[in-house]
Amino acid sequence: MRDVSKRPLVRLVGLFVVLAMAVTACTTSSTSDGEGGATTSSTAPATITTAPLPPTTTSTPPAVTTTSTVVAPAFDGITVTPGDDLGALVAASDPGTQFQLTAGVHRPSETHPKDGMVFEGVPGTILNGAILLDGFESDGETWTLTGVELNTRAHGKCEDDYQACALQNDLFMDETLVWRVDQRDEVRPGTWWGDDKTIVVGDDPTHRKVELSVTEHAFVSGADDVVIRGMVVEKYATRAQSGAIQAELPDNGEVGSNWLIEDVEVRFNHAVGIKGGTETSIRRVHSHHNGQLGIAVSGGTNVVVEFSEINDNNTRGFSSGWEAGGTKFTYTTGLMVRNNVVHNNLGPGLWTDIDNFDTTYEDNVSYANTGPGIFHEISFDAIIRNNEVYENGFGQSAWLWGSGILVAASSNVEVTQNTVYDNADGIGAIQQFREGSDGQLWILENLWVHDNDITMLDGQTGVVQDVDDPTVFTDRNLRFDNNTYHGAEHDAFAWANRDITWVEWNASQMDVNGTRLDE
Repeated sequence: MRDVSKRPLVRLVGLFVVLAMAVTACTTSSTSDGEGGATTSSTAPATITTAPLPPTTTSTPPAVTTTSTVVAPAFDGITVTPGDDLGALVAASDPGTQFQLTAGVHRPSETHPKDGMVFEGVPGTILNGAILLDGFESDGETWTLTGVELNTRAHGKCEDDYQACALQNDLFMDETLVWRVDQRDEVRPGTWWGDDKTIVVGDDPTHRKVELSVTEHAFVSGADDVVIRGMVVEKYATRAQSGAIQAELPDNGEVGSNWLIEDVEVRFNHAVGIKGGTETSIRRVHSHHNGQLGIAVSGGTNVVVEFSEINDNNTRGFSSGWEAGGTKFTYTTGLMVRNNVVHNNLGPGLWTDIDNFDTTYEDNVSYANTGPGIFHEISFDAIIRNNEVYENGFGQSAWLWGSGILVAASSNVEVTQNTVYDNADGIGAIQQFREGSDGQLWILENLWVHDNDITMLDGQTGVVQDVDDPTVFTDRNLRFDNNTYHGAEHDAFAWANRDITWVEWNASQMDVNGTRLDE
């Protein structure tokens, strides 16, 4: 293991300071929710076998001394309390209206913002897409509730031998996500099953807070210039590939422009936490423990994701090879992803896939994701620089799929000044047969990997292909140079369909100005 004193953790500490300050706007307590439900707790009863959801962040930023006498302007808009229906208020209001949501748990109908609307929370504001359940009857081993309508529309690809990830409703017991099983006879403690109007749970729900996610989106619209800030958004029954906050109408409808989503905590939603539109700015967001992805964008231009924490997503068993993990960006132009902390997602951490142009990943920390820390796939022009990437890729480490940074069938990519260590593989590039619906072939070419610091006690750095095309190694302008390697004492490099040593790597005109250290 590399000496941790050599790891550039100043960036990581600095980012967490920024994030800790940001979450203050949506801090809540772990006491009663004020709705007459049970007192919530971060510790699940002993009979629950599913790990409890973590408590809401309660970190407080350092006090700031100020002598300013500037007085904030009075709020000029509509104040929304937990008993109000935000969705109905928005429908009855003009574009540009401002809404301030008071502290407490709001369970509104789906909200469809209009152009220029502003939604601002205060510390303790929670938007919750679930309903409270009671009235279960016991048969001795399980407890059943009838008459609750569930959404039976299935969408999405799950992990092998599992189907229920494709169903939108999730059940929570005392703030614990209960695992949904495929068949009624599979119900055990820590699990539940449901069909169109029946719910069966494996734990006694008596005197406990039971919630079922039913509302599909907190905010969904193709409007422009929407602002959402300072609140928690949780437990929405989003279908696969859809967001609890979504700047796009459903089913690939109209896309909103110039949304600002900041200082928001997005958690425990069935599929995606936030789905941005064009020119969306996502800033100081904590998107975690969502069922499929923390953040996604499809078709956006000049999207910015910055100073955010994205962690522990894909809790519902979606296939990470299909679409699950920390983030996924498709069909974007000018995407900027910077100064984020991305970790412990089941799947890739940061992932651009399908026709992304002019992407920049910089100053991010990506660690402990089961897929690559940063993954640029079947896309174009990108720069990946000054990121810290470690302990990724151990969930799918065959070939070079476990690379800390991976470029697959993409053109015109520069990977530079990154610190990459203790991943299943180092920095990898892959060429497979990838063809679009229009017959376009995505190819790996014009790759420049230089001035990175790479530690490999196992795994490999290099280029692999399975298209039986030796010109991948001779005619594609694939270059590695001036990188520093730590370890790499084994056949730590892949080139020309062979596993090779450092000496052979140099003889292949790779890293002729590079360095290998024994440490």
